[in-house]
Amino acid sequence: MSERDRQGVRRLHADGKSRNEIARAIGRSASTVSKIAREEGLVFSGGARVAAATEARRADAAARRELLADEALDGALGQVARAGGAETARDARDHATAARALADVHARIAELARANGRASTGGSLLDKLADVLIGPDGGDGDGG
Repeated sequence: MSERDRQGVRRLHADGKSRNEIARAIGRSASTVSKIAREEGLVFSGGARVAAATEARRADAAARRELLADEALDGALGQVARAGGAETARDARDHATAARALADVHARIAELARANGRASTGGSLLDKLADVLIGPDGGDGDGG
């Protein structure tokens, strides 16, 4: 590695070029550019493009979680309706168990959204459904 390579890496890094762009520009491998950068105390954070792509991926994941939460809540409500119209006690219990499992999925997703600052708007409805299905004490009482 020559001083010219080092200067090129410093200059192109200051211009906001990526490691691979610098490697092409100076005719060296990406690993050589990484080594020079490390020795020079330079860091490749990925820049604005990576930050934008990461934020887009996070937003997409949040939207998909919201959809999953909505579908779980809809499924739980459907199971509650089926439990009410069940022909046998066993069928009613099975529907209620499925409703509880789906409500738990919704609750976990909603908690994840709250922890990430992207709370679901369905939380209050979930609370009402959970109170109906498992009681306000979360099902930890003597009756569950």
